[in-house]
Amino acid sequence: MDNIKIALQLYTVREECENDFIGTLEKVADLGYEGVELAGVHGFSAEQLKEELDRLNLKVVGSHIGLDELEKDLDKIIDYNKTIDNSIIVCPYAKWESKEELDELACKLNAISDKLNSAGLQLLYHNHSHEFEIIDDSYGLDLLYNLTKKSNMLMELDTHWVKRADKDVIDYMNQNKDILKLVHIKDMKEIDGEKTFAAIGEGLMDIPAIIDKAVELGCSWVIVENDQPEPNGIENVTVSINNLKKMFD
Repeated sequence: MDNIKIALQLYTVREECENDFIGTLEKVADLGYEGVELAGVHGFSAEQLKEELDRLNLKVVGSHIGLDELEKDLDKIIDYNKTIDNSIIVCPYAKWESKEELDELACKLNAISDKLNSAGLQLLYHNHSHEFEIIDDSYGLDLLYNLTKKSNMLMELDTHWVKRADKDVIDYMNQNKDILKLVHIKDMKEIDGEKTFAAIGEGLMDIPAIIDKAVELGCSWVIVENDQPEPNGIENVTVSINNLKKMFD
């Protein structure tokens, strides 16, 4: 893994973070993760969090912030993330039912992206699987990025959800090489014919191929995530980082 760094999306350890945010960051750093992607800051000021991150030598590679908050508190978000040396803001989820709703969403994201760009920050969008529903003969996700080209919104590709939508992950990465910035690696298993989540290396996703492609396309980080970690967040992300180390020994 010399050519790429491994971060953890802290949503995976959300219960642990709620109980002891800094203690959880310490465990994440001890496991060997070099960065984190925020999913809330649990009441810590930017200055407090920056001090703890520096102590633990953890880099913030992005922050997931909901669309409503981005619209309401963007100035505060910019100030906070500049203080913690994070330049990437990720809209983690959005839903649309029609081309008109998609147009409206793109308008909101363009305004947010323009303001972030002016402040030296970057907006990304994180997908699930519903974005691959067809609108006007195209994937909704593709239409969204066509509508946000002018404001330079980039892609955080969640590879699990691409696979869950029955799309070829490597092909989709190649198709979006010009806007791909961050990659979520998240394994998948099937139980009684139903797709669900798995620790890295414990499922059917070709994780080494995805990481190799991310490196080839110029990504600096891949981000481990598990929406429903078992038996708990810390044990799950321990398995993931240990298996990643074995894959690239």
